[in-house]
Amino acid sequence: MIILFWILSIVFLSFFIYFIVNIIILRYNKIHKRWGLVLTENLIKEKILLKDSEGNIINCYLYTSTDFKNYDKMPGVIILPRRDKKYPYWENLGAHFALQGYPSICLEVYDKKLSRQAFVEKYTKILPIVKEKLISDSRVDAKKLVYFGIGFAAEVVLLKGLHDNDVKAICGISMPLIDESKVNQWKNSDKVYLVHCQDDKNVPFSDFEKNCENFGLKKGDFLYFELGGHNLLSQEPIAAAFFSIKIKQKLKPVYKQIVRREI
Repeated sequence: MIILFWILSIVFLSFFIYFIVNIIILRYNKIHKRWGLVLTENLIKEKILLKDSEGNIINCYLYTSTDFKNYDKMPGVIILPRRDKKYPYWENLGAHFALQGYPSICLEVYDKKLSRQAFVEKYTKILPIVKEKLISDSRVDAKKLVYFGIGFAAEVVLLKGLHDNDVKAICGISMPLIDESKVNQWKNSDKVYLVHCQDDKNVPFSDFEKNCENFGLKKGDFLYFELGGHNLLSQEPIAAAFFSIKIKQKLKPVYKQIVRREI
């Protein structure tokens, strides 16, 4: 009986260890590695090094697609991802817009140590530098830009894009409550589109509701999910589709020629 007891104990312990390793640790790694490289021949990715006013290097990635040539100037997209995610976390976003014909620049903003205020102050100064680089591309329509931000970065693109007439659409995910004193006038809010999850533990859902109220967003200009957290886990495709539809409705891109042909 004692031997049987120990055998059963070892078996149960083994199952417990398997549960811990497989369900918790492996699942954790899977979640944090889910955003990988986009491996397709028609996506072109170019690393760009810019400098801020103090001479510090700004790492950026320009995404374009070989499917589109000789087309009318297309909207350009600038993406500021979360500050706690490293490359290639944002590659899926860059590819998503580039494969629709929109030249897209993604900034590398990884810096967990920066406070919200410091982050916003830093990147509101950097964003215009990135904008100038994007609109210098002959494929980009300088008067049809899209700003896209996540978390604190959503606040940056909103504060810089709201009063910029070149920016026709501002897309924000998991954005914290914006202090009304930072904005002189709530104008051009018809170009703001927001997405949030009710179970976001980093940014309360009440922040999202108040932002929608402050900007006077109409039904159809915002989207929210019951689950997904701050990362929008499993909800990214729907959110991306939502923003794509809104951008197309707002900017009305003209595809003059699509060159890719299947033989």
